[in-house]
Amino acid sequence: MKSHLIRLAVVSLFTLLLLVSSAACASSQVAAGKQPAAAQILAPTSPATQALALGSKQAGNLTVSLFSNPNPPIRGNNAFEAFVTDAQGQPVSDAKLSFDIDMTNMSHGKNVVTASPLGEGHYSATINLFMPGPWRVIVIVERAGQTETVRFDFNVNWK
Repeated sequence: MKSHLIRLAVVSLFTLLLLVSSAACASSQVAAGKQPAAAQILAPTSPATQALALGSKQAGNLTVSLFSNPNPPIRGNNAFEAFVTDAQGQPVSDAKLSFDIDMTNMSHGKNVVTASPLGEGHYSATINLFMPGPWRVIVIVERAGQTETVRFDFNVNWK
């Protein structure tokens, strides 16, 4: 029993160190003016991206998956990445994406951030969530003269 508890403590410590080093790396990139990709353009079904996922939703004939690094999002700068696929499951790289961000319990006015295309259906932006509490990101996808939107609700935590 004692060895099981020691193994559990070691695994927990390793996991904590991994999370802390990932957060430090992302915050140093943001401080340096770089835009860290939430999923580092990993496969959308990899364990790394699943851990960062805020969800997937349909938008017309598109599927939009939203990722946040860190996840759950924290007060301050967060890397958000959307992965967009068409009805056949193929990545959509010819769209224009933006994130419309606001709190759900008190509006702070219009705050739209344009996402940068990363290729292979991935789009990314750094988003400043300046207060803890309930937030919503509306992902706006413009493609071939049509606009689709999907909403993702989540809570922002203190650091």
